[in-house]
Amino acid sequence: MSSLGDFSHQASAYGPSRPGYPAEFISLLAENAGVDAGDPVVDLGAGTGISTRLLVEAGFRVTAVEPNEAMREHADVPGAVWVDGSFEATGLPDQSQAWAFAAQAFHWAYPPKALPEIRRILRPQGKFTVLWNNRVAASGTTVGWTEQAIRRHVPDFNEAYRNRDWDQLLESTGDFRFVARNETKHAVLMSPDRYLQLWRSHNRLANVAGPERLEAFLTDLSDYLQREEIPQIEVVYKCEAWTAERVDKN
Repeated sequence: MSSLGDFSHQASAYGPSRPGYPAEFISLLAENAGVDAGDPVVDLGAGTGISTRLLVEAGFRVTAVEPNEAMREHADVPGAVWVDGSFEATGLPDQSQAWAFAAQAFHWAYPPKALPEIRRILRPQGKFTVLWNNRVAASGTTVGWTEQAIRRHVPDFNEAYRNRDWDQLLESTGDFRFVARNETKHAVLMSPDRYLQLWRSHNRLANVAGPERLEAFLTDLSDYLQREEIPQIEVVYKCEAWTAERVDKN
């Protein structure tokens, strides 16, 4: 049985290793969504609460929806209400949310069911934002070396699943109208241990590689970091977001 999308084995590494999102970028997205502090916001596919925490800190009343029990157990975000649910079945009341947010998660959704469900829980004119941190792999950097190592060890792995026409996909069911795309770049400094955990938390890589190839890649990466005596790794991300507005069908 495939564990693709099941983060039970990655949950302990996920929160401590994964990058956050620039707070000022979240503020810009909130402004685009027309929401203010105190408004109800749902974080879909919330994982261990990396984006949830930022939404709480911005002053929203946050409900975090996450289907994986292990991920919820590793979440520590005071002020958020956690719900066992999915993109396709949130379990939330009709028109209860002012903004729906999905960080690093919507590629796991099944849009024909997820988009009508998200429309159902949003208020009229409510917005839905999808967001990803995508690594920038420049040659001569540790990240560039890492991606070459992945190609050596797991040549059948790619991340094309993130490079979709999200504006068109958000409009695909007629439940939303695309309104804006935003992006920014930010850098995260990581220790070698955190950097290794970052790759250990990668569910799709783990599933494509399988245990033996994954461990061979991680061993190769660990040896490289020790051999080059790299004290910190700067990981540059391009943070990309797409926002759509709920369509009134009445």
